[in-house]
Amino acid sequence: MPLQYQQHLRLLHREGHRDAVTTVAFSPSGSFLASGGLDGRVCVWEIGSGKLLHVFAGKSPVLSVVWLDLDERMVCGMQDGTIASLAISPTLIRLEGFLAHRYPVERLAFKGAYLASGAHKEVKVWSRVSPSDSIGTWTLVASLNAPKRSSYTTACDIMVTSLHWTLSPSHPLVLLVTYLNHGIVAFDGRTWARIGGTPLPGYIADASLTRDGRLLAVSNMLTGFELFALKGFVELEPLYSFQQDITTGPPLPVRFLHGDHALIGGSLHGRVNMWDVYSRRKQPLVLDGKFIARPPWRVLTYLCSAEVPVLAIAVGGEVVPRHDVRLTSF
Repeated sequence: MPLQYQQHLRLLHREGHRDAVTTVAFSPSGSFLASGGLDGRVCVWEIGSGKLLHVFAGKSPVLSVVWLDLDERMVCGMQDGTIASLAISPTLIRLEGFLAHRYPVERLAFKGAYLASGAHKEVKVWSRVSPSDSIGTWTLVASLNAPKRSSYTTACDIMVTSLHWTLSPSHPLVLLVTYLNHGIVAFDGRTWARIGGTPLPGYIADASLTRDGRLLAVSNMLTGFELFALKGFVELEPLYSFQQDITTGPPLPVRFLHGDHALIGGSLHGRVNMWDVYSRRKQPLVLDGKFIARPPWRVLTYLCSAEVPVLAIAVGGEVVPRHDVRLTSF
């Protein structure tokens, strides 16, 4: 019997998003969800009730959101290269921003005292001036070197597609970066020097890393979803590929879920599929007893909270405009 989800909530409000949702993120406790959109708005929703708690309206589209170590603080990446820190209280939102990149900030990853940001070919690492600072003031720690071009990628742009914090027995902190055309590169979290890397055929649109750092799922725009065993940051052992129709559009988001035992992947045409990592069995996402297939919206991004069995799917349609977030529960 296939896994079935039921719709938990539809997060939609007249004061919420007025354009497509681009990013969603659960708070550390799983009690709240932040969503960012092309309208420059960041909305904070309560998971239990679906209530819209806060709205921040900026001038630049929001492309990435990451919560910090508390439910009251988050960081947003903007299209104009700005990184904005938001501190939330029951009555107001405090904001402090700074120009961090020359390009749109599409990727963010937070670990301990460090924030990594990716914008086109740039990767920068920031440190909080003081952990007790409620708004979060950041200082630049390192600008990481871009990967070298090879004879096969001379004419290809260098573009960051995902950022992941992990570790190894010899390196207590590692930043793993995937690039669209230039494979995967690992940086030491103490010296920020490159400690490994490997090319990867195709175009890496997105990637997801298991919590133990042993498996890497890649969304390849040429071949579909692929699974690799990560060995020492310098070698990827191909395990297998998941069948995915890429003729109607490249697969974009991919995430591990269910304790890293399953993968979920979306596409530009709205179909959502799940795979068992070990049996490789595939099933379309079942929602309220019905398979999700070719709805009038696009799956843009989604995340699964580590604390609660709820999946967030952000949708923004071209045929029937919908600028909302659906929450489904297992």
